[in-house]
Amino acid sequence: MIDVANAIISTTNTHILDSFSVKSKEDMRRYLQAVKAQTTSDMAVCQRDVESMVREWRAHNFFYLIHVFRSRTKDVDLELCQPWYRELFCRVVSFFYFW
Repeated sequence: MIDVANAIISTTNTHILDSFSVKSKEDMRRYLQAVKAQTTSDMAVCQRDVESMVREWRAHNFFYLIHVFRSRTKDVDLELCQPWYRELFCRVVSFFYFW
């Protein structure tokens, strides 16, 4: 079982504390699915596509790995509403995160 105690869930955001410690895409997917299974459908984590959230998470991990804004990139905020350019940015950056 995956421990989802590090997730702070709301209708507009899913905040994952120490998200840098989850490294692989598959583990991120499993984590997000576990969070979804333990919450109601009106929460942000249930409203967003899992792959989109994984890309954003990987982008945060990439910046954490290269020591950019480590205090801000050690956790991830998966907000419900994202502008198109942020989604595009996460798609590009997540490509460079190899784990």
